[in-house]
Amino acid sequence: MKNSQEKKEALKEERINKLKELTSQAMNYRYLIQDQLTDAITAGNEQQLEETLDLIDTEKVLNNLGADNEADLIEKLKSHLVTVNTYARIAAKNGGVLPLYLHLIYERFSMIIDDADSVDYLVKHVYFEIYREYCHSVVHFSSSGYSAVMKEIVSYITENLTGELTLTNIASIYGMHPVHLARKFKQETGNTFIGYVNQQRVYLAKYYFHLGEHQLSEVANLAGFNSHSYFTKVFKKITGKTPTKYLKELPECEKV
Repeated sequence: MKNSQEKKEALKEERINKLKELTSQAMNYRYLIQDQLTDAITAGNEQQLEETLDLIDTEKVLNNLGADNEADLIEKLKSHLVTVNTYARIAAKNGGVLPLYLHLIYERFSMIIDDADSVDYLVKHVYFEIYREYCHSVVHFSSSGYSAVMKEIVSYITENLTGELTLTNIASIYGMHPVHLARKFKQETGNTFIGYVNQQRVYLAKYYFHLGEHQLSEVANLAGFNSHSYFTKVFKKITGKTPTKYLKELPECEKV
């Protein structure tokens, strides 16, 4: 009888200890950081994102991948970054970013990850930038807080991004005065109409650059810019780099 009772107590204790172990794993520092990062992306909180990124020890991340050699390390890091790209995309989706931009960001980073040939490049130019790019997309392209008509307007812009988009034409389509639309657009999106359109076109241009199938002038046209000089001016204003400089910084295997 006593032996049976001892077994019951031992099983009970084992069950409790297992639960404690799982709870501890669930509260693992890695998961806490991941949750903070995804929360920051969904909220479009760039300050919170940067504060959380400062807590990441990339050396520890690499060590935790358990690679046997350099070649194994780059493959495991790529696999890890594919996962990061996926859950960061979901976080931005939850933040109200339209599907096209999620797709452009996801595909661009997928290409970068696949084409990269060094751990150093992935750590310095990809790891943190994935989080920043998705967070940036929520800040500038989330339609969560927009009115019904503004959601329709930004969806129309997305669907016709490479066409002739003018404030006058959009206002006419939605039965609004151009001045009223300009004011409403700035009020709800925090950007001017043309500024919003140009930001989205630059996203498209960056995707085409990483696709590696088109010359610079072709990319300008495909992204909806009718003037190469205007494209250069807008691209530099938004990214801080000229298209030429941006191209030069791509991994060798991505360059046209």
